[in-house]
Amino acid sequence: MSRAQLGDHVRVQYLGLKPHGGAAEATHGRQVLEFTVGSKEVMPGISMGVVGMTEGEQKRMTLQPKDAYGLVRRDLIKEVSRARFRRTVNLCVGRWLTATGVRTGRKRRVRVLELKPDTVIIDGNHPQAGEVVEVEFQLISLQALPAGNGKTHRDARENK
Repeated sequence: MSRAQLGDHVRVQYLGLKPHGGAAEATHGRQVLEFTVGSKEVMPGISMGVVGMTEGEQKRMTLQPKDAYGLVRRDLIKEVSRARFRRTVNLCVGRWLTATGVRTGRKRRVRVLELKPDTVIIDGNHPQAGEVVEVEFQLISLQALPAGNGKTHRDARENK
């Protein structure tokens, strides 16, 4: 039976879990993810966690922040003038907004952390950045990386 290796294309059914006391609760429903093993298409812990798995195999892992949603990046926490917000926007701590970068025009979800008289402190980090995350996933399908000659890299190794 084939085992997932770097460069293979896989589909996994994924469930994020959040520790809550002694039990774990689901943070979202099960999702199907498709990605290339070892790529940055999904969080690193899942991308590398499937290496060696076979179709149908299940795994549960505890991911450190760097292997999940990343560490909290201080450069994504900014103090912004209240003048940059439309008057119709109801600013309150905890509210999610869509911000547009002044120089890049890039849109990003940000959360209001603090309201000051003339400024607003916003956070562009993922809500679970800096947290240890538990995940369960099952390898649904595995497609080996094709080589230039039409054979998979696995076929080429097996014919040596």
